[in-house]
Amino acid sequence: MSDLLKTTPFRNVYALSRRWPVWTRHLLLGLLVAIETWWIDQKVTQEVSDAIKDVEPHLPPSGVPDPVYSDTGDGFFDEMRLTAPWKAQEDPSDHPQV
Repeated sequence: MSDLLKTTPFRNVYALSRRWPVWTRHLLLGLLVAIETWWIDQKVTQEVSDAIKDVEPHLPPSGVPDPVYSDTGDGFFDEMRLTAPWKAQEDPSDHPQV
């Protein structure tokens, strides 16, 4: 039954209940498994967050440039467009899909 527990401290707590009745040991085991799972999740989340904070300053910028905004037309047929920077550098096209 203690195979369900993954860490030594929780196994040691469960081992202290050897002389308890079986039904109370099962209740204790269920409680310990739930607490251990929560504890491991919290610990992993914290470690990953700390690792990201340590590495983030050394990473280059994301490299995604801002889109280029353009406004064409007059009156009722105004057209506003967001275009990728590499597409905006090319020659303008009359076709609205390009």
